[in-house]
Amino acid sequence: MGINIPANDIAVTGARPRWALPTIQFPEDYTRDEVSRILKDFLCAAKALGMVIIGGHTEFVSHLSRPLCTTTAMGLTDRPVFTSTSRPGDTIVQVGDAGIEGTWILACEQGDELVKRGVPEETVKSASRWRDLISVVEDALLVANEVTSMHDATEGGVLQCIYEMARCSGNRFVLDDDIVYREETVTICRSLGLDPDRLISSGCFVATFPRDVKPPLGKVIGHVEEGDGEAIYKGSIVVEETEDELFKAMGKTLAHL
Repeated sequence: MGINIPANDIAVTGARPRWALPTIQFPEDYTRDEVSRILKDFLCAAKALGMVIIGGHTEFVSHLSRPLCTTTAMGLTDRPVFTSTSRPGDTIVQVGDAGIEGTWILACEQGDELVKRGVPEETVKSASRWRDLISVVEDALLVANEVTSMHDATEGGVLQCIYEMARCSGNRFVLDDDIVYREETVTICRSLGLDPDRLISSGCFVATFPRDVKPPLGKVIGHVEEGDGEAIYKGSIVVEETEDELFKAMGKTLAHL
């Protein structure tokens, strides 16, 4: 995640991610082997994307229960794509299933609790194997020359992504169809009382295409109108989300970081 998610941020601007500088803070009781394993994971993830780790920082910090990472990623492009450049008449396209990242984390971190709540064990096992679905780099680059805008769906899920695209562009984003999820996401969110529309969704991005361009990937879920910077879903105005559904589910765990 410390490589794939910032790489996604670069890719949805139309640039191939090439360089990364991760800053990783480890709990002070982490062993050399644990640190080495995580650093090797970073190197492998970067290599898989054709990226090079060119710097960064590591340190041990007291009162942490798990590692924390902040990564700066960089790339180059001659045609940058922005969150704000949709046009009235564009179609809104969801590429990738929503909720992948959040579902994967919940399955890995709260698997036993999910089974206790009645989620089939096979559902939890399936979702716990979704790590390789987090990257959107190749899909984003595939469509970069055809879109008018792009944005990856991270905290707050697809609805927050749509909200931000509408606000940044000043256009009205109207969703005419349902957001797309996998069945595991629906099942796990239902068991925890979470809204999958608001679940952190790396592995998915939203793009706007000119109305005369057929999207090569994804599903058309709406259209862009001239308007007021509002987003509309199921007849209601989408409001800004200040807390992702994942954090609601894992608040007690995260509070101990």
